[in-house]
Amino acid sequence: GPAIPSDGTRCEGCGEAFGVLSRRTTCGSCNRFLCPACSGRSAVGALVGFSCLCGAVCSRCRDQDAQTGEFSLCRSAMESGVGVRMTLQSKAASGGGFFSAVSSAAGPRQLSAWLTVDSKAGELRWASLEQRQGRPVEEGHLAVSEVLGVRNTGMVIELSVQGYNKPFTLDFSTTEDRDDWTRYLELAIQVLVPESERAEYDAARADHRQREVEERRALNEERRKKLSEGLGMRFTAEAMMMRDEAKSSASRG
Repeated sequence: GPAIPSDGTRCEGCGEAFGVLSRRTTCGSCNRFLCPACSGRSAVGALVGFSCLCGAVCSRCRDQDAQTGEFSLCRSAMESGVGVRMTLQSKAASGGGFFSAVSSAAGPRQLSAWLTVDSKAGELRWASLEQRQGRPVEEGHLAVSEVLGVRNTGMVIELSVQGYNKPFTLDFSTTEDRDDWTRYLELAIQVLVPESERAEYDAARADHRQREVEERRALNEERRKKLSEGLGMRFTAEAMMMRDEAKSSASRG
């Protein structure tokens, strides 16, 4: 939608116009003009000009601060890395890929690799465990801003990556590692995507989720159609059997 003006006439969170029933507040962290709902203040408190000190920072900034704190606790584990079995997909026909060493040849391929998070560069990095002359045979990296989805299937982690039609997969040796790295990757996205790219990233992620919903709907519709056709064929076969039995009984009579 159109950009919300930052001139103090509308809430920069939801776009609501400020007035008597929607008093303007300012976040002490991001300096956005916000309505009581988006700032996390009570409407009554905003009307009388009173709020607790925690209302000085909006709910979005409080969430970001909490995620940043959790990221800091996990940062050492992310930067140390973990061994995984990776499945790398081929590039989509209409767009470029972002894994630097991924071949454009059709079809997925697998390799055992060491996966890390480079928090300074805002990237996921990997290096093959296979080495030649003391160096990994293959290395690659991916900006966290290109990961549009992280999904723990219960068997592997699927990464939906911009520019690829199918997800990359990460297969861990233990359930604990898989669960930990699901959260690590989600935190990396929330904390390491630059604020200047956040709006564009959120829009791309929302578009990706909408496509996923549409694909699931189409798949379910196709399944229902096949089920209906299968039931129809079964009922037709049963009707023919009943007709044949009736004819047989009539001929015997």
